[in-house]
Amino acid sequence: MPRVYKPDPTRKRYKKYSIEIIKKAVEEYASSRNLKLEDVAKKYGIHKSVLYRHSTRDMKQHGGQRALSDETEMLLIENINKCAEWGYPLDTLDLRYIVKMYLDKIGIIHKRFKDNFPGPDFVQSFLLRHKNEISQRVCENIKRVRAKVSPDTIKEYFIELAKSLNGVPASNILNYDETNLTDDPGRKKILIKRGCKYPERVLNHTKASVSIMMAGTADGKMLPPYYVVYKATHLYDSWIQHGPEGTRYDRSTSGWFDGTTFEDWVQNMVVPYFKDLPGRKCLIGDNLSSHLSALIQICKTHNIDFVFLPANSTHLTQPLDVAFFRPMKRASRQLILKWKKTDGRQLPTIPKGCFPKLLKLLIDELQINASKNIIAGFKKTGISPLNEHEILARLPGEDLDENHESAVEDSVVTLLKEMRYGSMNIVEPRRKRKLNVLPGKSVAPEEIEDYAETDVDTSMAN
Repeated sequence: MPRVYKPDPTRKRYKKYSIEIIKKAVEEYASSRNLKLEDVAKKYGIHKSVLYRHSTRDMKQHGGQRALSDETEMLLIENINKCAEWGYPLDTLDLRYIVKMYLDKIGIIHKRFKDNFPGPDFVQSFLLRHKNEISQRVCENIKRVRAKVSPDTIKEYFIELAKSLNGVPASNILNYDETNLTDDPGRKKILIKRGCKYPERVLNHTKASVSIMMAGTADGKMLPPYYVVYKATHLYDSWIQHGPEGTRYDRSTSGWFDGTTFEDWVQNMVVPYFKDLPGRKCLIGDNLSSHLSALIQICKTHNIDFVFLPANSTHLTQPLDVAFFRPMKRASRQLILKWKKTDGRQLPTIPKGCFPKLLKLLIDELQINASKNIIAGFKKTGISPLNEHEILARLPGEDLDENHESAVEDSVVTLLKEMRYGSMNIVEPRRKRKLNVLPGKSVAPEEIEDYAETDVDTSMAN
């Protein structure tokens, strides 16, 4: 059967009725003995023979029959969603393996599947049938330490957060976060001759980046002065000119914020902003060690409360990280690509003297939706308005109820065990021996004993 069925225009076309209407008619006819078949069929606008067939038979769909029943497919969907909720999302290949294991386990052999292994067309049809329940998305990888952020951690955080934000207006709640802008515009879809396997684009780029500290308030205001940190030992005048108004520039050997640069940012950006605001003030940020040296004392002096975010939770609790930086990075890549096609076509990287002008263009573009994105970030993280369920809803549940426990099929459990505990037995040996080999001379594995010295512990050597 073709992937997209096209009926023969010369053949007789039968009228198609809505499945929902037929189900309603069948239910009404079955629930009442006093109603005639003709009356129910006329009421719902269907032919009486159609209602009779659906009332007396187990009707099958036209064409080839599905490999799995509706109940089995819904069971698969429930397990797919549960796996994704717990941080182990399945891809289309995993789904095909699960179906194969399921069919093998119950002893069913489908001739359409080679060795009971469904093909890509099965997955495509499966996703189309259940497009309201599941969909394909590009996922982001998070480290296991981030995945360990539990509901208990979030609840404890919100208990303290409620105390800190009590009576603080939205304009006095300031969130900061550090990010970096690279000079790589990233990959992009292009037009090229059909059949080309390895399309390439001549475009200079490196892994160089510049750090920027951004800050925004809960009422949607982006703090106008921006703080840029270059990776350098000295600063030059061309590096700090023609940027956004009020921007300050600094440098560090690593290119990231350290204790000195962060303290300078607080003194020159945060304190002046909070200085004339009435009422309590609150500064929300992560608890990196470089941010803690003199910060507590500075905040205490100027009556500013500092709120630490839970460790390894910025992907959940950091407003700028959740809703602002992604559109910022997207706009930055588009801007850098345009620059590299024009003024920067011959340059290997973005000169620091050009960065302020590019930053100004970026900030001007972000101003269109900046307020909306910042407010959305504070709402999504449950800070303003205060709502811990905004984050708890994005974490997997604490317990599996009986329905979920009974729904987990052996095939899904097997696959999850392989994903979590499986091994390819490819690990570095714990001990190794140094080989005395002259420069330029090669060695074969069978010649190891001729050149080997004493054993060396790999864990100590590394």
